[in-house]
Amino acid sequence: MRKFTKLSIIVSHEGIEENGFAVPTVEMTSGNNSVQVSDFESALAMLPPGSEVSVVAKGTVGNKSVHNLSRIIREGCVLVSLDLSSVQEFSRVIDSPFRANKNLSAIIFPGNLVAINPRAFEDCSNLESVVIPSSVKKIGALSFSGCEKLSNMEFADTKGWFAANKNGEKEPVQNLHKSDDNPFRFTLPSSPYRNCELIKED
Repeated sequence: MRKFTKLSIIVSHEGIEENGFAVPTVEMTSGNNSVQVSDFESALAMLPPGSEVSVVAKGTVGNKSVHNLSRIIREGCVLVSLDLSSVQEFSRVIDSPFRANKNLSAIIFPGNLVAINPRAFEDCSNLESVVIPSSVKKIGALSFSGCEKLSNMEFADTKGWFAANKNGEKEPVQNLHKSDDNPFRFTLPSSPYRNCELIKED
């Protein structure tokens, strides 16, 4: 298994979310090779330290499941690009489960996510890419503060965004289609938007 340095892990969590966390299917793939593993933690433990892996989650993934996914990623020794675009039910990031997760390298949110909490991804020092779906209407202040490697922040819908400061004053945010420029506009200490909440108005 050591020959696999970049893998795709498909995590399926079907049915109504309960207190426990079970991943019934983990498929690890590399090229044409594929292997089934019993659980997510074991799958990550099989990878060489410092390697990169793509994790694609499918099924019904609620808030508790996302907290557990983040915990397992945090406790592992590999960099993870997490794709939540195909999950069902998950619509809100609660209690910032990914905050300071140094093993998270990229994230694609589900298409029904409506808001990102303040400081939600603060100090994710290896986070390089974020894709924000059109369903998101609010991004809290300092959500990506301390994400030093963030180089791509892609907004699926770039129109109608405003930056609101602590006094409630709003100004339109221009040129959000420039995904390479966006991280610097929202994460650098010198950025006028860094301490602002981003709000989308239709």
